[in-house]
Amino acid sequence: MTSQNTPPSSPWEGDVNEAAVEEWVEATTPFERVHEVLDVTSEPQFAKELGERAQVSEPTARDHLSTLAEIGQAETVPAEQGTKYKRSAQSVAVRRIASIHRESSKPELTDAIERLRDQIADLREEYGANDPDDLAYELDSGDEGWQDLARWRTLEENLDIAKAALSLYDFDPDDESAAGASDERVGNKTSGAFAGTESGANV
Repeated sequence: MTSQNTPPSSPWEGDVNEAAVEEWVEATTPFERVHEVLDVTSEPQFAKELGERAQVSEPTARDHLSTLAEIGQAETVPAEQGTKYKRSAQSVAVRRIASIHRESSKPELTDAIERLRDQIADLREEYGANDPDDLAYELDSGDEGWQDLARWRTLEENLDIAKAALSLYDFDPDDESAAGASDERVGNKTSGAFAGTESGANV
């Protein structure tokens, strides 16, 4: 019970965002914060900028970003005043594949792959082209086919992702030869096939 001589507690006058940041800093390590900030960074930024967002010093941010670049989680971009960093295409690809694998059963993925292949076959037949590059070579500026070209590229990207997600059902982490082949497939696709798959013709 509050004494009559005790003044009522005054409302907290701090900033909600400030409190959230403080809680985040207390609950995470500097490396975890740099990784989390990098994970939502699609446009290259300097270590100083990423460090400010992650609540760490510039040298600490640079050290952790270098580590993340070494393990394929960060991409480095040369700039006039040094090096910029952004999340890697490979890390986005792996998350996308893992997400689809979690959310889709093996039969669902098999059906999705069949549908994607059918749609790609229809485009091949319609334009008499083997792939989007062949179609791009044939199109003139202003042709309506450019929209189908973009759709075709997205279909192929999603087909690659669906096939990778399906392969996880048969993946054996103890089989080193299979693991190496899987890593190579993912690595070869990250620069193109897995980029921009968030919209259009999604699996």
